[in-house]
Amino acid sequence: MESSLHRALKDLYGDAGGGRSEVALDGFRVDAIDATGRVIEVQSASLGPLRAKLARLLPSHRIRVVKPVVVRKRIVLRAPRDGPETVSRRSSKRGTRLDVFDDLVGLARSLPDPNLSLEVVEVEIDEVRLPRRRRPGFAVADRRLVQVAGRMSVDEPSDLWTLLPGGWDWEMPFTTDDLARRLDRPVDFARRVAYCLRESGACVVVGKVGNRWVYSSRPLEAAAIAGPIAIA
Repeated sequence: MESSLHRALKDLYGDAGGGRSEVALDGFRVDAIDATGRVIEVQSASLGPLRAKLARLLPSHRIRVVKPVVVRKRIVLRAPRDGPETVSRRSSKRGTRLDVFDDLVGLARSLPDPNLSLEVVEVEIDEVRLPRRRRPGFAVADRRLVQVAGRMSVDEPSDLWTLLPGGWDWEMPFTTDDLARRLDRPVDFARRVAYCLRESGACVVVGKVGNRWVYSSRPLEAAAIAGPIAIA
């Protein structure tokens, strides 16, 4: 079932922005077409399932994938299920634009396509929870948009670097261990980031240290000319 968050973003880029929402196009139904004629696909979950659709549409259409990232969330309870809503609390967990790499893995290889762009939308939401029918606890019934806190466009692979923290020379060779320390995230997450950067063409492999690949944002030729690899 479509969430209120998905519906609100679809309307924001479609009808409310001078375009159209829910449009039939080349045998597919797309979320919206904006005022410039660009196709809009809103995807809250993993981006991988979009690949087949994009493969059919990208040769003849400009497409922007809109990926919401929840940066702040308020928990709203409705108990009993048909009762009034009560605000329970504000979640202590906060997201960042960096979280997009969790879902970007399935789409990384498509990013070099000149007809494809990605917009990361930072959102604040209310998460509506209902009591479960057959066991204790609550289930998420809906996610509602409260406000858009920020947007960042990835129009070409090199723009992925803008999603990472500043103050680091990404031209310097680095491993996923270095990346994990810099991002203050687990190594598994750093591997997903490195995969997206590599598969999109935003970085290259310039060597290997032990069983770890060494990456750089510079082209392979430039990195080779620079001399021996030094890990930060």
